Amino acid sequence: MAKFSMSTAARFSVAESNEPADPFDFRQAKRKMFERYTEMARRVIFFARYEASQFGAPMIEPEHLLLGLTREDKPLFARFLPDSKQSLDSIRGQIEERGSSRARIDVAVELPLAPDTKQALHFAYDESERLGDRHIGTEHLLLGLLRLEHSMAAQTRCERGLRIDAMRDVLAEKIETPRSYVHSSDPPKRGKRIVLGVEKLLREQIDLLRGARVGLVCNQASVDHSFRHVADLFHEHPDIDLTTLFGPQHGIRGDVQDNMIETGHATDRKTGLPIYSLYSETREPTEEMLRNVDIIVFDLQDVGTRIYTFVYTLANCMRAAKKFGKKVVACDRPNPIGGAKVAGVVLDPDCASFVGQFPIATRHGMTVCELGRMFNEQFGIGSELECVTMAGWSRELWYDETDGPWVLPSPNIPTTATTAVFPATVHLEGTQMSEGRGTTKPFEFAGAPYIEADDFAAALAALDFPGVYFRSCGFMPTFQKHAGQACGGVQIHVTDRQAFEPVIAGIAIVKSAFDMYGEQFRWKDPPYEYEYDRNPFDLISGSSKVREAIERGDSLATIQSSWAAPLEEFKLLRERFLLY
Repeated sequence: MAKFSMSTAARFSVAESNEPADPFDFRQAKRKMFERYTEMARRVIFFARYEASQFGAPMIEPEHLLLGLTREDKPLFARFLPDSKQSLDSIRGQIEERGSSRARIDVAVELPLAPDTKQALHFAYDESERLGDRHIGTEHLLLGLLRLEHSMAAQTRCERGLRIDAMRDVLAEKIETPRSYVHSSDPPKRGKRIVLGVEKLLREQIDLLRGARVGLVCNQASVDHSFRHVADLFHEHPDIDLTTLFGPQHGIRGDVQDNMIETGHATDRKTGLPIYSLYSETREPTEEMLRNVDIIVFDLQDVGTRIYTFVYTLANCMRAAKKFGKKVVACDRPNPIGGAKVAGVVLDPDCASFVGQFPIATRHGMTVCELGRMFNEQFGIGSELECVTMAGWSRELWYDETDGPWVLPSPNIPTTATTAVFPATVHLEGTQMSEGRGTTKPFEFAGAPYIEADDFAAALAALDFPGVYFRSCGFMPTFQKHAGQACGGVQIHVTDRQAFEPVIAGIAIVKSAFDMYGEQFRWKDPPYEYEYDRNPFDLISGSSKVREAIERGDSLATIQSSWAAPLEEFKLLRERFLLY
């Protein structure tokens, strides 16, 4: 047998036959195929080619792919076939009996894929997507073959009374991470397999979009498990007529740093489609923007905190859809700080703004789709809304406990660790203290030029908050507040995120600075998020009462107890809209 090598596998022929083109563009897919295939899956492809040449076959048929699998991954078959060795020998014997007698072909000869084999590899790709994997392994190749109704693998399954859905469940638990992930310096992390809403939309609910003109609200974090951008997936999909792109705050590429820095409208270089900014002269799509749109698809990653504008962009899209007779399809993604805990101030309607349109808690414990349902039904938007949920996610899961693809949703939320502290230090945006923007640890640093770091850290440590350590430090922002000035303060180290209560910790940071450095401490002056006559801290905290309590010198316990009753009411209301 020819010796397997990387170069041999790379020369594997995907030459087109004279058959009509199938919906899977294999010529395009081959460029990416070996980037996702595990080493074992690559060897299966090589062995399939070898088997075809030994049978003298002019094309690589599905049975050759099956034989390649039996050579490379016998333990895979043993999971379903108690007499696996005997069964595999029987399969080979049947294939040999069915094959006509032909002269062997030299292994150096390039052989094209038969149409059914291309379909099986397409199914394997689909199974990888269905299971939320970033790799394509032997388990996906087997499932792909099983889905070919007349293949030898499918016949073997039927003879033994095996159900493909049951086999899929077993195979889903087969490997926590791929045995080999080729051409990657960043192999997939361990974590609960999930299927994102947009992946489910493309895989199972494409009928929602078929025949409609589609507008897509997205940014740089709108990717699938393979980090392919949703705009590209939509644009290339034969059943989707993508006509328009919409970008939220920070721009469709997430490259605009600060608040109230608007982005202009543009044309997407890759697709040639118009891009309308929803953080420009308007934050709600206009009739003209929707002129060539029937359905608005929304796919943005939220951070689990009320003070984040993306969910209000969804609300604004829903309002526009209601006004102009359009439909909204919202695609769900995980709440990165989990969906179990709820904390903080329920927004006072007098403090409504673009960082808080509705009376929800600071840490709301909801997903985008759940919030969309609440906005639509409880708060009276009344649009035609379809929510595409995730598979595999549950409320207790933080983002880094899943296998989801993390891309920073905005410039100053670079990691999932940032989302854990964001409900705390976002309150500093309402002061003249630095929340770490312009440093390598935004929202993890908190301080100001007038703060003495050790004294400040000691005061916070004395509050004895669980699950967190306030380490005294110095830092110098390169832009935004106190740019180029040395600041004293703390870095927030979350040691137990289940015990850590970020909202009250954030209030404590502000209150401690106010109490210790009253002469230098200042609240931020308006404007903030297009509000020109209201205190920014009130808009962020959700009520003027928190600021007034700090100025009066109320204790933290008194401040926290002041929001307890509305919070309990919100928790009860929230239950009606939960999807997981």
